[in-house]
Amino acid sequence: MAGGKETPRQKMIGMMYLVLTALLALNVSKSILDAFVNIEENIQVGNITEHMRGNAQIAAVLEKANEKDSTGQIASPRAGVVYNAMEKIDKLTAEKIQFIDKIKLLVFQAIAEDLDPKAELPICILEKGQVLNFSDTKNPRLTKSDDFVKPIRMNLHNVQKKDAYDEQMLLMGINESIEQPNKSAEGFKVWDQMLDFRSKLPGLMVDAVNEISKLDDSTGKGKGIVFKDPKIVAYKDIVDLGKKMDGAVSGVKDPGLAYEIKKIYSGLTKNEKIKDPNGETGPLHWIGMTFDHAPAVAAIAALSGLQSEVLTARADALSYLASLVGGGSYSFNAVEGRAFAPPSAAAGATVRMDVMMVAYDTEKLPDVKPNQGRVVETKDGKAIVEFTAPSGGEMELTGSVSIKDKNGQVKMANYSTKLQVVTKAGSVSLPEMNILYAGWPHKLLATTAGTVSTNVTATGASISKATINGQQGYTIRANTPGRRINVNLSGKDADGNTINFGSYPYDVKPFPKAKIVNNKCSRAGNTRLRVTLGADCPLNGVSFTVTGGTVYIGADKTTFNGPLLKKELLRKAMPGRSYAVLINYKRDGTNKTESISATIDVTR
Repeated sequence: MAGGKETPRQKMIGMMYLVLTALLALNVSKSILDAFVNIEENIQVGNITEHMRGNAQIAAVLEKANEKDSTGQIASPRAGVVYNAMEKIDKLTAEKIQFIDKIKLLVFQAIAEDLDPKAELPICILEKGQVLNFSDTKNPRLTKSDDFVKPIRMNLHNVQKKDAYDEQMLLMGINESIEQPNKSAEGFKVWDQMLDFRSKLPGLMVDAVNEISKLDDSTGKGKGIVFKDPKIVAYKDIVDLGKKMDGAVSGVKDPGLAYEIKKIYSGLTKNEKIKDPNGETGPLHWIGMTFDHAPAVAAIAALSGLQSEVLTARADALSYLASLVGGGSYSFNAVEGRAFAPPSAAAGATVRMDVMMVAYDTEKLPDVKPNQGRVVETKDGKAIVEFTAPSGGEMELTGSVSIKDKNGQVKMANYSTKLQVVTKAGSVSLPEMNILYAGWPHKLLATTAGTVSTNVTATGASISKATINGQQGYTIRANTPGRRINVNLSGKDADGNTINFGSYPYDVKPFPKAKIVNNKCSRAGNTRLRVTLGADCPLNGVSFTVTGGTVYIGADKTTFNGPLLKKELLRKAMPGRSYAVLINYKRDGTNKTESISATIDVTR
């Protein structure tokens, strides 16, 4: 949630939180629900990538830990220490991933969704070796899996009650208060689990560094590094968070470790209390801000976003620990081929896949023979394989990779990986309404699936980026009423290819006339005239200033300036009678004067 320059995936997650906080749950359109489904799918893709990144580090260290020298002794004691630390990190990560998966399943249970993996349209897509247990309704979970670190794959397209929100709010403990949720409900448990992960992960890294330093120190004392959790739950901005983290890691004697802890800890840190953007209440708890009136699919997307934070922190921690193992040549007497492809791709897109040995010698190039596509480049111990993704579905990529060991013997291993080919999908929506009012800056939401960036343009209107509640959004403004404008949506995939998702038409209507707020005017005192939009207009945040007008009493007409209708102007009026008045006004932020005709009821 915090840190330096954001990746496209982090920006997408940030946009998701923006939408969650701005959403009016009673007016959720299908396009918005579909947008949340697309967001969650993108998060799942990112989670698969982070999971694979962490696993690759573990595999490399394990191979090094199994190597022996000419005397039969372990060649790298460091590798053994690091691998033990990695196992502890994976145990901690699996605990948090499984807990969040459980909360997702409880959300589905709360809205009475069918969770049977064998259903015609299953929500839970189980992989080989996974077993899901629902016998304990309060604790649904995976009871068997080849890899508990990997989140359960969900298909939100198959959720029937995408817009349900009361049930998940009750589950999260915010049905009564979004300022202070129920501490015994699941929302606070999620919050506490994230704090626990943030607190323990740096400690496991520190323990590993201390153990390695003991190996390198002839006295066996080591560095004796200690990291104390600063328990940061409040900060003004990223700069303020950075200063607090500088203080927290000031006692860490290893600069590299201090940097990694700061990056990982900051990435898992969020403000517990958030200012109400509407100014209607006091500070809101993060739980309330995230899950208040969020449809079921939005709540699931938010939980997947937390899993993304956990898996990214895990991969960063494992990468740092792997770097501590050190160099050295590999014997390649027990090799494993690995392929690294994007977990998803749009149909028809050009896909690039890395195939390499887990450990490699920069002077030895692997010989890769793919069963799909062709090798276009080989360097730095890896080959780049290029192929065209077919239309929709899951694609298995196979082949072999070989390399010579120190003795000139060829070592060969097969590789296999899977690629999810997704159909191009994108959506554009106006959260407030499905029309545009001329001259008004409307909020615009746009999401795409299978891309790393999104681009929005318009024909007949202007679109600009806007920062809303600290997050990136869009505004669209059309100035000509009576015409239809088109919003054009496109995106770029991981290789920079442009994918077009079509155009979305919207009608432009004239900006609505204002209406008088209170037509009761007393002869005994001055009356301040006010105008506003009618209750049938869905626009929010529109205000007006009355600049004057004309009041008609019999044959007399009298003009006045400003919003105040003074009692002197009504001295000829009869109590209990109605009189015509022409009110001049300006919409705040504009210089255009408009007029409306109304009647005022004169009282004593």
